[in-house]
Amino acid sequence: MKKDKVDNYSPGKCNIGPKEIRKRYLAGLAGFIVTAILAVFISIFRVNYLFFILLALPLFLGFIGFYQGYKRFCVANAIKGIYVISDTKKGSIRDKALHMVDLKKAGVLITYSLISTVVLTAIMTLIAYYGVI
Repeated sequence: MKKDKVDNYSPGKCNIGPKEIRKRYLAGLAGFIVTAILAVFISIFRVNYLFFILLALPLFLGFIGFYQGYKRFCVANAIKGIYVISDTKKGSIRDKALHMVDLKKAGVLITYSLISTVVLTAIMTLIAYYGVI
């Protein structure tokens, strides 16, 4: 997590506060844990290597959670046009230009997560195909 203080909404940079950031990191961790558990089960039971593709969903959730926490930016909030910095600092983004900045940032985070997911899923599937796991 970044050390600088999160106390204001900043378009395209920060739309969540410390409590929300923690939630994103926990969601990301949960996604990665589910991915690891599924990978172990698929490996133990010697299921067809194509089942490793099923790891993409929890893996995506892990990446999107961590990217949102790290960037202090919630994709869902951007889409809704809101920000939640603290229990008392919440609001709507009424300026369409600012909302577009947030939507662009959300697109970037989704793209990072998709690319990371595809690459790691492909690596795990290829490793399984060649019998390493």
